[in-house]
Amino acid sequence: MPTSPRRTALLLAGIATALTLTGCSSSGSDDGAGRSSGGAPPAEAVADGAPTQAEVPAGLADGAGREGAKVATAEQPAVVATGTVSLEAEDVARARLAVRKVVDTHQGTIGEQETTTGDKGALSTARLVLRVPSDQFDDVVAALEEVATPTGTTTNSEDVSAEVVDVAARIRAQRKSVGRIETLLARAESIEQIVAIESQLASRQADLDALESRQRWLADQTGMSTVTVYIEQPVVHHERTKDEEADGFLGGLTRGWDALAEGAGAVLVVVGFLVPWLVLIALLAVPARLLLRRRTRGPARAA
Repeated sequence: MPTSPRRTALLLAGIATALTLTGCSSSGSDDGAGRSSGGAPPAEAVADGAPTQAEVPAGLADGAGREGAKVATAEQPAVVATGTVSLEAEDVARARLAVRKVVDTHQGTIGEQETTTGDKGALSTARLVLRVPSDQFDDVVAALEEVATPTGTTTNSEDVSAEVVDVAARIRAQRKSVGRIETLLARAESIEQIVAIESQLASRQADLDALESRQRWLADQTGMSTVTVYIEQPVVHHERTKDEEADGFLGGLTRGWDALAEGAGAVLVVVGFLVPWLVLIALLAVPARLLLRRRTRGPARAA
């Protein structure tokens, strides 16, 4: 049986009055809690409560007032800890095995792993991304530094306690908002009302899903810390020769001067080698010449 316009208007007015009273009492208490908390950082998705009168038909929107975020004090700090450890080892494979033992000892896991091999087929580098319990983060870093020669260690921590509490409060508020919209949807009496309310319900549900996804990510990051380990063989430094260091005009000049010096040195070596022989020849040649000259003068005088 069709409902008369007057009866529909009265019904909607009654529903609006009841929901307005409920929404006001709920939002009033929540807003007070939100003001007392002060300064909590916003999460990625904002729980705005139910749709306004401009978004849904009149008479059905008043009951979906805004839900303030109830921010409580965290029982313990929520910290996201990350670190990087760089190691040098002659045997990269053995060092990698030692890292795996450290992870197993502290009940962690290896999320990612990359290795490279050298010319001889042996491992030359390795990269491992470890996930370890947050309460054992410092112990794991210290144990990793004992695996091989540490060349660098960095750690970083971020306190996300306020965000964890804020996201939890917004999720509670968003769930209440979704529940109120579902109640409005159950009381809708026309296609237009149903379409409008379902649109708002989908939007609020998407916001709720985003908040819950953020909450799961925070729980994972605060429960398990990430440590990235780099292992590589020691770098062998190759000493450059003079020819490699010198280039251009100065390089040519240097090499020419070196060649001249080497040539002069060679000449001196030859001279040094000949000097004893020259002395010996001189010692033998001078008396022989004198003797020869004396014999030549003798026959000349007789004539």
